[in-house]
Amino acid sequence: MAAPSNLPSAKRVAEMCFDAYRLTADQNCDIALRGNLEALAEHFSELGTLKSVFIEELVPWNSFARPSNVGHAAIADLLITGAAAAALSSNYDILIERRAWDYGSDFRGSLDGDEANVDSAKRSPLLKFHGCSHRDKVSTIWAPSQFQDPVIAGRIARSKTWMAANLREKDLLVVGFWSDWDYLNQLLGAVLRDVAPLSVTVVDPSKTNQLQQKAPDLWALAHSQNVIFNHVPESGADVLDDLRRTFSKNYVRQFLAAGRPAFEAEVGIECAVVLLESPDFDSETLYDWRRDAEGVPSGEPAAMTHPAHAEALGFFHLLLRHAGADLVPTGYHIHGRVIRVINGAGAILGTLRTKFVEAPAALGADIVVAVGATDLGLPGNVVRRGRVGDVVRPEAGGEWFDMQSARAELNI
Repeated sequence: MAAPSNLPSAKRVAEMCFDAYRLTADQNCDIALRGNLEALAEHFSELGTLKSVFIEELVPWNSFARPSNVGHAAIADLLITGAAAAALSSNYDILIERRAWDYGSDFRGSLDGDEANVDSAKRSPLLKFHGCSHRDKVSTIWAPSQFQDPVIAGRIARSKTWMAANLREKDLLVVGFWSDWDYLNQLLGAVLRDVAPLSVTVVDPSKTNQLQQKAPDLWALAHSQNVIFNHVPESGADVLDDLRRTFSKNYVRQFLAAGRPAFEAEVGIECAVVLLESPDFDSETLYDWRRDAEGVPSGEPAAMTHPAHAEALGFFHLLLRHAGADLVPTGYHIHGRVIRVINGAGAILGTLRTKFVEAPAALGADIVVAVGATDLGLPGNVVRRGRVGDVVRPEAGGEWFDMQSARAELNI
């Protein structure tokens, strides 16, 4: 099972806020508020100090800064590539954004439908209709009375309009929306009311009857007429990671299939089915394979839903497999050397090599084959060459070849 992100529950947040307030400000604060986040937030709203005291001083924002898990990585990846149309999040944290930043993406969460429209020009949006700890923290939503706030009311209205226009008749994968916060479940039901999904798949370890009791509005949406409903009682992070792995493996199969006709013409026999299968690596390793298939180094994100300029790339992969090369995370192992295969379509070999000056953790290939690149016989940088892994003057790892030179070097 994937490691949890260890974010506090609504009940735990309420307890932490209440204890801090009672200790530092009001020893007579009603104990009944402890553990009830909605009631506690409304208490401060009535006092007129929801923003200045509750949000700014009491909410344990550091508790939302936790390590992300494979589920957050999956969402970030599927949004950057556009494999998912959008993600809706009621979480204040920035764990998804942080994973996207780690991959090298200029990524932000959208606070309303207007921002989602803008962000859609670059990638699928992450719509955080409940607010964000990183952007306009004081306008995060904690209590129903905040709907009277013009800023928040406007954001919710724009978010509902965007969802109705962009998510209508889509397949919804619902992960972790069945909250322990009753008010949040009501809000989710309201913003999703006009989406009219084709199907709703709920990933939640709770029993089915518990889901219905906790979130009747969401349950009604999932059981609307002509909506296909599925309940997967498993870890959300594990299911998301499996979904991402399936996407990545399908991507690899696509570029292998693109090279099949050229391979069969070259070797004169039908390509064995086993050669067209994706390796069964973990999500991050498969992500590196997709990066290499796009021709981008480890500091940039994989951004394609389907491989491009993949015929020669797939052809060379199949040649290696046909020659008996073993699959390894970096690529292949053959004749005692580790081979990494990069899509160099349209690039100059020397120039491409300078782009692949990567952190030592990303190194490990003896030979890097830039399929489709042109070797002009010139270094990519006229300045004195550096050393692999050197911090001051780094150098791309491995010996670099274009495809024809690599075939001669490896005798394949």
